[in-house]
Amino acid sequence: AARSLGAPAPRIIVNHLLPNAAGPVIVRLTYGIPQAIFTEAVLSFIGLGVRPPQASWGTMIQQGNQAIFSAPHLVLFPAIAIALTMLAFNFLGDGMRDALDPQNTR
Repeated sequence: AARSLGAPAPRIIVNHLLPNAAGPVIVRLTYGIPQAIFTEAVLSFIGLGVRPPQASWGTMIQQGNQAIFSAPHLVLFPAIAIALTMLAFNFLGDGMRDALDPQNTR
């Protein structure tokens, strides 16, 4: 409709395409953050991530894994931190999807 009224292409992009594409892009990014956190933790756990002077939940779990029977909290707390952080970003993504979805008519 905007094209038939003579609107230039940049105006159509800025006023119509970008606002409709911003919601799904933002939601996809919030779902990608837990994936990146988990990937970094796994790579650090198997020794392919950041090196030990740098802090990483995967490195903490790897170091605590050696003493899991005598000090299980060394594995438990970083694992809980990973799970809660991933869960929080998933809830954030769900909330953003609900707020930005034009099809949602609740």
